[in-house]
Amino acid sequence: MKRAALKQVRIQDPLWIEAMNKNFKFLFEMDDERVLSGFRKTAKIPTEKEPYGFWENSLIAGHAVGHYFSALAMAIDVLSGNDPDSELLTVFKQKADTIVRGLRECQKSLGNGFLSAATIQDPDNVEIQFDALEGKAQAQTWVPWYAFHKVLQGLIDLWKYSHTDGAKEAALALADWVVARVSKWDDEMKRKVLSVEYGGMNDSLYQLWRLLKEEDLKKAETYKQAAAKFDEPELYRELLGFRNRLRGVHANATIPKFIGYLQGFEEPTDEKVILAEKFWDLVVLRHTYATGGIGDMEHIFEDGMLDASRTQCNAESCCCYNMMKLSQMLFEITGERKYLDYIEKALWNAKLGSVGPSGGYTYFNPMGTGYYRLYSPSEPSKNPFWCCVGTGLEDFSKIGDQIFYEEDGMVTIAQWISSELVCENGDKIDIRVDYKNGKLSLSVVGKEAKKIRLRVPDWLGNKDAIVSENEDYKCFSIGVNETKTIGFTMKLQMLSLSDNANVIGFSYGPFVLCVPLGNEKWGISTGAGIDVYAPAWKNVFGASVKSDITYGKTNKAILDREFLKLPKDETIESFRSNFESYIQKNGDLSFTLEGFSDYEGKPVALELVPYYGMGNERYGIYWYVE
Repeated sequence: MKRAALKQVRIQDPLWIEAMNKNFKFLFEMDDERVLSGFRKTAKIPTEKEPYGFWENSLIAGHAVGHYFSALAMAIDVLSGNDPDSELLTVFKQKADTIVRGLRECQKSLGNGFLSAATIQDPDNVEIQFDALEGKAQAQTWVPWYAFHKVLQGLIDLWKYSHTDGAKEAALALADWVVARVSKWDDEMKRKVLSVEYGGMNDSLYQLWRLLKEEDLKKAETYKQAAAKFDEPELYRELLGFRNRLRGVHANATIPKFIGYLQGFEEPTDEKVILAEKFWDLVVLRHTYATGGIGDMEHIFEDGMLDASRTQCNAESCCCYNMMKLSQMLFEITGERKYLDYIEKALWNAKLGSVGPSGGYTYFNPMGTGYYRLYSPSEPSKNPFWCCVGTGLEDFSKIGDQIFYEEDGMVTIAQWISSELVCENGDKIDIRVDYKNGKLSLSVVGKEAKKIRLRVPDWLGNKDAIVSENEDYKCFSIGVNETKTIGFTMKLQMLSLSDNANVIGFSYGPFVLCVPLGNEKWGISTGAGIDVYAPAWKNVFGASVKSDITYGKTNKAILDREFLKLPKDETIESFRSNFESYIQKNGDLSFTLEGFSDYEGKPVALELVPYYGMGNERYGIYWYVE
């Protein structure tokens, strides 16, 4: 199944437009002389400006600007279809030209296609990080292949999406450097190198194989062979082989391993597809919160231990980015709706909330009640350039490729996001979703009627009136200049966590709900890694506790005010069967939870609002009941 190109999709939903515009502002403000500075230093080319700071002035430098290359390429594709005469498109194209031209100069200076922006440890050996990983030199390493992957993928995207002159040549020259190095690895060397996070190196190299195999099969095969050097099928089988094997693995290092392996599939029955499906099932069913977020302090926790792992360091944004990518790939291969359902959950909750009210991006998205999301600065000059800043730049440049798919004359509408698809013949399919009033409208403008396949979510209260039992899609045709309207209701649903039957939360339609908890003790953070921070104070209705953390270890804190007493004569089982009677609709996606008492036995009424909107307040999604 083929997704619609970014340039074919025009987002109409005001929430997503606002998020995209914040992202475009960040891209616009990026200083490309600073972006190129580290690469030029490596290539011994004079540079007037210094690189950006923090992670972009370290041994991992290049990783976030690689994502910037991808985001810029995608933004060019979006604007070329949405606003081809805009000044912003002109600026973005100029930026892409400047970047590729600058990187090509660096490659020519070095003479072997290599690129790196990392801190230089040895001017006479700018590849020393890679040599050290192979045991051929003494040097600090961090994760050189991880950063390298972002630059390679950025160049591939500048070739694929924006068709920037020289991007293809730069990408292939960089990939040829990879081929030359990895072709010398034996099995022991491979194990040594791949014990350190390497991002999606196989993913990018398999993409090059697919892009080139019709044009130059011999060259394409060299990239396929190089990609296979980064495959770890024995590890994939081991990770899925017995219960709890995922416990403690680094989530954002592990998910791309399966994405990369899957990218090399040739048939839907390949082991690559089967292993990726099993991994997806395990992560989504046993390790994922209602928002689509995963893990604690970057790692996957013990199997099913969701409540036990709720802290201020949950749900690293990068993990959600990668799980959405894996979900999309699996949907395109298998056509199974569950992958679209996960993407929807992640889009409306984890992703929409990950860009700040004034811009900036989250690293962690706490699931512990009484914490808040901490956003990076919205200006590039002050930004720490975490990995999650890089993936955030991409996420909000490519929203449009999540919505429409085309196959055999049928258009599948995968997500209920107001948008417009411009078909290859110029016809337009418009979907408008009014969540507040329960109305979806579809129309066609152009020359031909269209066959539509609309995903029908399980959160619909009147799903049975829209499709027959057990059907996932509503299929129909829409004539030219015709509008089809579908009225819908949304279910209120109770959320639960597998390791504690006495934890509850709520959702309404696709939206996870939470209780706003104010902003007392705001802005006091604690270190959670290299230049990474998380809220230090947990605050619930005036009660507070401070939790200092260190990388790799968090401390779960529980306050008595997180406990709610059930309405009179209710048990948790009976409450689950009639909880809706205690929730009053206020309109505008807002609700009031009534009938409970607080820890002192005093009646309380709790406001419930969509989690995505909690950018300036503490919140509580999950609550203990007794």
